Amino acid sequence: MNISRITYYFICLFLPIRILAQVGIGTTSPTTSAILELNSANQGLLFNKIALQGTNLAAPLTAHQQGMWVYNTATSGTHPNNVVPGLYYNDGTKWIIITASESFPRIGDIKPSMNITDHNGWYVLDGRSITTISSTNARQNATNIGFSSVLPNATDRILKGKSTTEQFAAIGGKNVLTLTQANLPNFSLTGNTNASGAHSHDIAPMGDSDWNWNNTTSPKVTGLRTVQTETRTTASSGSHSHTITIPSGGTASPISNYPKNMTVVYFIYLGK
Repeated sequence: MNISRITYYFICLFLPIRILAQVGIGTTSPTTSAILELNSANQGLLFNKIALQGTNLAAPLTAHQQGMWVYNTATSGTHPNNVVPGLYYNDGTKWIIITASESFPRIGDIKPSMNITDHNGWYVLDGRSITTISSTNARQNATNIGFSSVLPNATDRILKGKSTTEQFAAIGGKNVLTLTQANLPNFSLTGNTNASGAHSHDIAPMGDSDWNWNNTTSPKVTGLRTVQTETRTTASSGSHSHTITIPSGGTASPISNYPKNMTVVYFIYLGK
């Protein structure tokens, strides 16, 4: 029996033992807790690269397989099932991205930033027309998430969560606040002027007027007179009060109610 045949039998004898034990690549002593251990100072593990079509679709696999890991190379699908390049695992019903970080945001994510221009798939929410966005992919993603013609304008806006009665991306609120009579509590200011005793008032009719004339001096004349302009005194009426109006001195200036703030720029991620 030659040496090569002895070597072959020796390998076959120990092969089942090696399969059932831990396997080390780049190491002769893999950890007992790992079925496979890789060890290299200048090499890494390269996952299989495939083009997914959407998080809800198994393709190009034939079916969802729980625990499957792949690296996706495609930007595909429609919101909320769109995929972007990155490492994904399958939970048995869908693909889930693992690389969820600043480098791999989701389509439709919003962030404040000290940056002032579009960058890396992030677009300023400035009310621009979608047709002016340079990236075809970004324009399509904007349409997919519900922007038919323009991006929302977040300039001088405080972003709020959507209620059940509001339209998505609706612009609302006011930048001034004015108090009206309806905003004030309902109360009455009452009072009387000082009693003045019996007194009279002067009236000055204008134009032709019939005046009931009763002359009390001699010779007495009783009847009607027609006058152009004449001042006469009414009879005394006894003690009475008058209504007065006191202006507040206000100028209807709106109340400043803007909270403390720091100015930033808001961006939406539409992809590269």
